[in-house]
Amino acid sequence: MINSEDVLAALRLWHGGETNHWPLQPMRLGLNLSQSEDIYSTLAEGGPAANNRAILSYGLEQLRNVSPEAEELLKERFENRRDVLTVSNRLNISESTLYYRQRQAISHLTEILNQLEDLASSEWRAKMSSRLGIPSYETLVGIDEAEKILKQVLFEKNEHFIISIDGIGGLGKTALADYLARKTIKTTRFDEIAWVTAKHTHLSMLGRLQIESGRPALTLPLLIEKLCTQFNLVSNSNSTQLQRQRMLYRFMKDRRCLVIIDNLETVADYQSLIPELQTWQNPTKFLLTSRIRLLSEPGIFSYSHKELDKDAALQLIRQEAKRGGFTDLARATNGDLLKIYEVVGGNPLALKLIIGQLRFYSLSSVLSRFTDNKPTEMNEGIFDYIFREIWETLDDNSKTILISLTQAGESGFMMEHLVAISELSEPIVYNCVTGLVLSSLVDITGSLLERRYKLHRLTEIFLLHMLEEE
Repeated sequence: MINSEDVLAALRLWHGGETNHWPLQPMRLGLNLSQSEDIYSTLAEGGPAANNRAILSYGLEQLRNVSPEAEELLKERFENRRDVLTVSNRLNISESTLYYRQRQAISHLTEILNQLEDLASSEWRAKMSSRLGIPSYETLVGIDEAEKILKQVLFEKNEHFIISIDGIGGLGKTALADYLARKTIKTTRFDEIAWVTAKHTHLSMLGRLQIESGRPALTLPLLIEKLCTQFNLVSNSNSTQLQRQRMLYRFMKDRRCLVIIDNLETVADYQSLIPELQTWQNPTKFLLTSRIRLLSEPGIFSYSHKELDKDAALQLIRQEAKRGGFTDLARATNGDLLKIYEVVGGNPLALKLIIGQLRFYSLSSVLSRFTDNKPTEMNEGIFDYIFREIWETLDDNSKTILISLTQAGESGFMMEHLVAISELSEPIVYNCVTGLVLSSLVDITGSLLERRYKLHRLTEIFLLHMLEEE
């Protein structure tokens, strides 16, 4: 909300000058004016001082339509720099009356600017929200820590320009990124927000993989095309990729953009994309979701998303049951719900899959099919979705490490214990563990002085299932 003091300060700075404070920055109205095709656009793009003048000039134009005398008084006093005595003599009024009318005029201008800002903000929020699609959630649970950390790095202005949310499939990385984007839309932190997804598959609540056929892998040229489309960058149909890339580069260097790239690991040659993003950053920021941890990439803030803890998992189960009208589950005891958590852990997607199966089968029947490694189309679906592809890329040593970790339990193994259990040499174990951590298959716990390595509960079930197959 703009107040009269801000407007008065902006009027006094009409002709610019050395200052670090521009009272009307940032405003959605100023952003709108810079993107318009009228006389204000060039002025609004000329920096903070020019943007203030553009906002004031546009507001005064609207004021003239309803109160020409008020607009004339403010222009005389602040744009033309007339002193109080000169203006009061010209208008044939006393100095005290002039000050009174000036306060009234500023109050009226403030009201008009607030109305224009509210309209511009509403239009901007609707436009940015339309780029995100329909959210897959009503309320996210268990994200307090993630929200606090990620909002802080997103809102920092001078560092952390590439932020990655990583972890195995089903943890809700996409939902978290969407949630953060929607929170950001309610602020003035960014001028533009774009969402690009490289996702090819998703899992239905019956555990079946839904494949988006006929869709090319996301590449750098396709990313440039999608961003140019979302940013409404008009380009000649005959323009080259290099021309579009340069136009996008200038746009993202001139504006504070937030670009979300979902499912980075499915981008064709994602490792070569990172250096390109680094040339586009500042003031633009990138928020990535990825099953691959980008810990080895310089200049990336990597946040490893965790499973839900016990309380959050139970909250999610009850919330989903209530939302779907599943009365029996919503009224179940904590003891019964804990049985679900003890089998599949806190993976939100796995929990939702269990809820879907409980519509048709008893709790004991559903859980026994997981614990006894009895394959069903539903169980196979979630294992394929989360693990199968990456499992097939692992070498025998890495598979041995994973199998060894099925004995680690909640406390996990220290490195020397893992070396002993796996019966592999220490250098091999070190290399394999590094790769497995980066692939989000092994979780790190403990402290800086004592690292421990363990598996997600669902990973454990998958590995036992693979041992049964072999």
